[in-house]
Amino acid sequence: MDLSTPSPGASLMREAYWASLACRIAAFAIPMLLVLSWYLGTAQTAAFRQLGLDRIHPLSATQFVLAITLSLLPVLALARSLVLMARCFDCFGESDWFGSNHPRALGSAGRWLVVAGILALMVPTFVGLVLTLAGTTEARTLVISLSSNGFLSILFGSLFWMLGHLWVKANGLARENARYI
Repeated sequence: MDLSTPSPGASLMREAYWASLACRIAAFAIPMLLVLSWYLGTAQTAAFRQLGLDRIHPLSATQFVLAITLSLLPVLALARSLVLMARCFDCFGESDWFGSNHPRALGSAGRWLVVAGILALMVPTFVGLVLTLAGTTEARTLVISLSSNGFLSILFGSLFWMLGHLWVKANGLARENARYI
């Protein structure tokens, strides 16, 4: 055997490291970019356009902070899911194939992804109410937004949640069977 050729496990460990790093960077960057876009006005402008309002009216500090806070809810749930996925990749990188940490991390990541999807479907309505609250009665808008992103997040989150749950059960069965063999 040629010692200069890396083993297949080494390649997987390297890929797991990069996947974990990407998850952690995204978990940090996405909320920061959302806050920055609100601060610069690009998210605010997009939100007003989504509401069908031609003219952007000035927001009070309370409206601004409440809109950012509401907008951050699904993003923070997604960030939590990404951190848990990074933990799962870390276990792969350590060649911990049959441990109990990564199935639990995968299941938890799935649960947080479901939460992010549900919030992504609900939050635009509340942000619309907050943004138009100070406007005249005619300018107030109720928007119900259904996004395929929210539905896909719920779908994939449910899949990860169930896979994590099944993986935990499979590990338990493997340990139980190992006692008999």
